[in-house]
Amino acid sequence: MSSMENIYKKMAESATGTAAVAESASALDPARHIPPAVAHELNNILAIIRGYTDRLLVKHSQDPALEPYLKLISDAARRAGLVVREAMSPQSGPATKLNSTSPHQQSAA
Repeated sequence: MSSMENIYKKMAESATGTAAVAESASALDPARHIPPAVAHELNNILAIIRGYTDRLLVKHSQDPALEPYLKLISDAARRAGLVVREAMSPQSGPATKLNSTSPHQQSAA
């Protein structure tokens, strides 16, 4: 196993271990919340990273040396997007809920 593989393996292990801790800490700590505008911009950047990574995965799917690293990048960007969504401030909660309901349900609320 190369040193790069060891590094990415450790990063993946620490990310899964810290995800539960970050989730419980973000629920308790208001300082961990970010404004919706910042979350939107971060999600845009992460979407670009995932998009290019996914394109490279399609292009280099037969390259056994490159494919695992591209998957790690894509997974890390996906996890980061989840963290950003979870860190959105509490006042942004209703706005995201409004998007998931129909206009009829919004007027009844």
